[in-house]
Amino acid sequence: MAYAQTPGERLGAPQPFEQWAPTSPRTSDAPARRTQEPVDPWRPYYTAPTGIAAGPVTLYPSITAGAVYDDNVFATNANRRSDWFGLVRPELGWRSAGVNSTMVGQAFVEGREYSRFNSESQVNAGVANVLTVMPNPDTQIIGRIRYLHSHEERGGGESVLTAFARPVAYDTLEVAGAVNRRFDRVWVSLGGANSWQRYETPTVAGVPVSQSYRDGTVSVASGRLGYVVAPLTSVFVEAAANWRNFEVDNFDSTGYRIVGGVLLEPGPGARLKGEAYVGYMRQDYTGATFNTISTFTYGGALAWLVAPRLTAVVEGRRQALESALNPTGALNGGTSVVESLVGGRLDYAVLPNFIVGAGATYLVDEFKGAGRTDRTLSPLVSVKYLLNPFVTLGFDYRHVAFDTNGLGAANYGRNVYLFSINARI
Repeated sequence: MAYAQTPGERLGAPQPFEQWAPTSPRTSDAPARRTQEPVDPWRPYYTAPTGIAAGPVTLYPSITAGAVYDDNVFATNANRRSDWFGLVRPELGWRSAGVNSTMVGQAFVEGREYSRFNSESQVNAGVANVLTVMPNPDTQIIGRIRYLHSHEERGGGESVLTAFARPVAYDTLEVAGAVNRRFDRVWVSLGGANSWQRYETPTVAGVPVSQSYRDGTVSVASGRLGYVVAPLTSVFVEAAANWRNFEVDNFDSTGYRIVGGVLLEPGPGARLKGEAYVGYMRQDYTGATFNTISTFTYGGALAWLVAPRLTAVVEGRRQALESALNPTGALNGGTSVVESLVGGRLDYAVLPNFIVGAGATYLVDEFKGAGRTDRTLSPLVSVKYLLNPFVTLGFDYRHVAFDTNGLGAANYGRNVYLFSINARI
């Protein structure tokens, strides 16, 4: 959900492989799965939603309502201001399965209404659809389209550089596709993705501050070669190239990465699933104020069923980005950024319908050539009570500790408390 976004998160390049792991084709009609999807050890009590049949499509409606308390709404070092806001998020999922194809999708609208600071009230929305076709048992074709309208979190992304009057709204549209082919124990995946992103023009003291340097197109092309070393387990190598074209030419760049990793697919008896990789990345920028990025990279997400009542999820990424932070004072300057994230959490079912969780994320943004590094540590705890298979009560607490050595920048702390109820069919 949008309120749980990682502080400091920026929009990265679209990924043709990550998010749904289209790798070695499966002979069943099961759709490709998100690599981040945690294993669910609490069945049969925590049953999958039954849905509503509507011809060839099954619909899965749900709604979440919540009350959130934020003790530092504007993510400031001094003059901290707190507020409550109400949250309502209706969602609709759908699934349609044929003999050789599967379609799954989801749409949501999320409204936030603040009690004191109306400037922070917002409406977010998104829709995504994935189509998987298997023309034969050894070939898989996947296509995805996704649209998102959201707002950048206070104290995160580029908003950490400027105190805008309102959270910055943005729209992004992404299309992606991949073709996967298996040759006995060897498999090949070829994919491509393209995203278009546009930000609103926020104001500071009534003065518009253009975000056109973030408006543009990002394209990615990737290829993977894998080898099945055990049931549901493969090793792979991947080469990926990207092209970034923004309205402000100085922010344009091209780059590539070469990585090797392991893929663990979901299936009968699987206790560990997801993927992890490590390798090298390079990004070359057009602008004179940008430094070339040439360093190691890593990424992936893994879910582990440690015990019948205990699950663990870990994720990480290291990527090259761009920022408006100007190290030289030149017009239309900017700087390149290496962003690194690691995170994980544990969930334990104390009772079949009472689940506690804890975890943390650690985000580092290194602004190359600007002498600045931002670090964000964010621990969290959560409690879920399954009132019945259709209604869940929840409580989440997240602390954000932001630390920077930037000139004129300030550290801040933040505590966010969420009380929620979710109903689904």
